[in-house]
Amino acid sequence: MLTLPAAVVDAIAAHASAGYPSETCGLLFAVAGAEACSRSLPMENLADRLHASDPAEYPRTSRDYFAMNGAKVAKAVREAEAAGECWLGIWHSHIDCGSYFSSEDTRTFAPDGVPTWPGLYQVVVDVRGHRVVEARAFRWDGRCFAPVATFPEFARNR
Repeated sequence: MLTLPAAVVDAIAAHASAGYPSETCGLLFAVAGAEACSRSLPMENLADRLHASDPAEYPRTSRDYFAMNGAKVAKAVREAEAAGECWLGIWHSHIDCGSYFSSEDTRTFAPDGVPTWPGLYQVVVDVRGHRVVEARAFRWDGRCFAPVATFPEFARNR
């Protein structure tokens, strides 16, 4: 089961809070073979740049969408693996709407009903007014991204 130590919770919460009112995102890594997250790597949300360059193709902004640079994700994963880590998951924030796995998240991570990375955890963090209020993890169960963990430690006073 996915566990997030206090340092990882604090890093995600700081990045997500600072990014409000935009969605933020990042990668989660662990020591190879473990499910205890050892670090979070924040990633840039490209949604606003994509929207500005082609609003017809990318109608959503960072307020309700996130997009990571695939080449940078691949590079970070290669570097982590070379250092003895494994890619454990992806996290992203939702703005003022709850930590649920949205239909947009499903289209992004399971296009045509086929998960891109079925073994990865997907952690969704709800941010309201620069404050993280909840977080939940989801994982592909063969049909959908099902909730597998809740992290009440995100809700503590920040």
